[in-house]
Amino acid sequence: MKRYFRAEKLKYRHTFLKGIVVLMPLISVFFSAMLTHAYFAVDSYNWWYMILYPGMLGIVCGMIGGKDKRKKNFTIWSLPCSMEKIWDAKVLLGAALSGIAVGITIILTIIMGQFMESALHMKFIIQPSLKMQLTAGLLMWLTTLWQIPFCLLLSQKMGTFVMLLIHMGSYAIISAAISLKPWFAALPGAITSRLMCPVLGILPNGLPAVEGQMTYSPELMELQNLMIGLPAAILWFLILWLVSRKWFERQVTV
Repeated sequence: MKRYFRAEKLKYRHTFLKGIVVLMPLISVFFSAMLTHAYFAVDSYNWWYMILYPGMLGIVCGMIGGKDKRKKNFTIWSLPCSMEKIWDAKVLLGAALSGIAVGITIILTIIMGQFMESALHMKFIIQPSLKMQLTAGLLMWLTTLWQIPFCLLLSQKMGTFVMLLIHMGSYAIISAAISLKPWFAALPGAITSRLMCPVLGILPNGLPAVEGQMTYSPELMELQNLMIGLPAAILWFLILWLVSRKWFERQVTV
């Protein structure tokens, strides 16, 4: 498996794939610092997992899946290799790049927050602790892994542009609306924004998760949401991985 992963990485050595992984977190942190000030940290994360992160994952998966697809996958189907392992390598590469992007976002947000507070003497209305920010980063990564096989599969079947429209459009609606429902774990796109309510104190609409705010309810702040949402997100990831893996392998035999 290690050889498949290394081979997949080599395909994108001279592409902008790594640049996207760095650029998108920079955009989230920079614009949050410039535009929101007192709500910097929470807006940096909210803009990230609600808009920029799913968009970045869609672009990354489009690039990972699109390179071979432009040649109708003949370059890999003609090889004496396991198609399932090739697909696994694509998923694992997407997961690794996803983790790097989240890590960059967390580090930049923490550093920028400390700079704004100590050098610029800004006071934040909401400032999650370091522990909460690190926990949020881990949860963001784990609860969005399902997007990688999902977007890879859609890009193979429909192309990158259509995949981005479907993924971004559905995610925006689900993460904002369905995440407020008791059955949020039934749709993977609702899980991340729901779990950020008790962890970071942010509602899906970006407002502080306090009584009196629009869409707030005490149920959103219950820690048992973590016990429901995290296993559900991992289960969704495994299901989508196995389904997409089987589909990709069948393209050679049909």
